[in-house]
Amino acid sequence: MIFRQRGFTLLEALVAMAIFSFIGVASYSLLASTGRLKESGDAGYRSLSGLQLAMRQIEEDVSQFAPRPVAAAGSEPDAAIDASPDDAVFALTRAGWRNPLSLPRSGLQRVEWVLDEDGRLLRRYRRDIDDNDPEERVEREYLDGVDAFELRYMDDNGKWLEDWSTEASAASQAPGSVPGTGATARPPAPVPVAVEVKISQARIGEVNRVIPLR
Repeated sequence: MIFRQRGFTLLEALVAMAIFSFIGVASYSLLASTGRLKESGDAGYRSLSGLQLAMRQIEEDVSQFAPRPVAAAGSEPDAAIDASPDDAVFALTRAGWRNPLSLPRSGLQRVEWVLDEDGRLLRRYRRDIDDNDPEERVEREYLDGVDAFELRYMDDNGKWLEDWSTEASAASQAPGSVPGTGATARPPAPVPVAVEVKISQARIGEVNRVIPLR
């Protein structure tokens, strides 16, 4: 018995090539789509994690507020809570600065929260509470892609204020001195009842939190 070998016809070969090409393109598209979804998911996770860390740190800073003014470049010290510092959104003095190495420094810390031109939310603090040298400040980035970082302040009447001014209340009090400096200061001015923090970020949206001070 004689067996004849039979190959593929040209049409069958073209159909097979078309099927394999279709499978290859579909597989590549699926792989690329999966990669984009992973990148988007990773970016969203980083944003959410950064936002949670930032809010937690802001809450810790505000809730441990200490009514202690600090030395400034001019003759007058900076208020314990400053709603309009030179290059930051707000600044304040806080207590509870951990010192596991028992370094010779105060347990008070002067912190600033900054939204820079690149949309990065930054926290800065002084190595020494009365050292006003910008070069000596320690900076950490918490979140990028931030569209807005805004604060409001509640007064004793329950009214929300866009700014917190302590000049009028401080002017009616007798002056004192800032410990450890030659600067003259007035007694601690009244502080807000609460601070509302709003952060807007493209991947997450807008998040608000109200933090009581007293």
